[in-house]
Amino acid sequence: MATFDVCALGCVCWDFVTQVAQFPDADAKVRLTELRQMGGGLSGTAMAAVAALGGRAAIFGRIGDDDFGRLIREGFAREGVDTTGLEVVAGHSSQFAFCVAEAGTGHRAIFYLPGTYRRLGPGEVDLAALCDCRCLLVDHHHLGAAIEAARYARERGLPVVADIERDQPGAADFLAAVSHPIMPAAFLRSYTGHEDLPAAAAEVLALGPQMVIATQGQRGATAFTPAGAVHQPAFPVTPLVDTTGAGDVFHGAFAYGLALGYELERNLAFSAAAAALSCRGQGGRGALPRREDVEALLT
Repeated sequence: MATFDVCALGCVCWDFVTQVAQFPDADAKVRLTELRQMGGGLSGTAMAAVAALGGRAAIFGRIGDDDFGRLIREGFAREGVDTTGLEVVAGHSSQFAFCVAEAGTGHRAIFYLPGTYRRLGPGEVDLAALCDCRCLLVDHHHLGAAIEAARYARERGLPVVADIERDQPGAADFLAAVSHPIMPAAFLRSYTGHEDLPAAAAEVLALGPQMVIATQGQRGATAFTPAGAVHQPAFPVTPLVDTTGAGDVFHGAFAYGLALGYELERNLAFSAAAAALSCRGQGGRGALPRREDVEALLT
């Protein structure tokens, strides 16, 4: 039996999150409504979401030995995410982000500094430990290591959920290595050059994934498979405070749903509900939903 439901290899971060009544013009001064701190990052927030939903989660990656790195580890400890595979690199800084949400709209802007550590490459991750799970999640932060890990996992029959949001060298190999890439529809269109979303998804499917899922914000998400497409509308949520991290929560929930054996339609609804509920609080982890919250929204 696998030790974890979901393991992830990717970006972890420390976030300062705040809100303004309205985004300012250049050179303006704007009062912040509040300022909070919490863990962030694509895979980091996804694993925090898995743990909040009741799953056993572990995060692999790199951080610095700075104060932000210590806060990142402490945050995961509170959230119940295993950090045995999170390497601390001496003399380097961790990734940091300043996230600003506009009240009442869900719009946000993110300013970030990447960590100074070197990204993980092939041969630098304990693949057996990383794949001691029922589903693997990878993002593009440690691209070389993620491609190797995805291939290793798929050879062993594990589903591999992927988070990619920008083109870079190696993106095609990354998409070919994973089984369930989830990406913003805008990126899918720009990456393939197809404005027609089904045509764009078909091009990525030809690389080798089992399906391609395009997230579409308030329009929901659509899964494209060789057998056809399945659309899941977004769930309305009140209050809509901040959409920061909603996509990361969707990824984590979908990976956890695969670990639980959910069929596609059920998993899309489960993930969309979790993402919607996460928008009720400030920041990516300010309102992570519990499984009972998600089930209540689905009934």
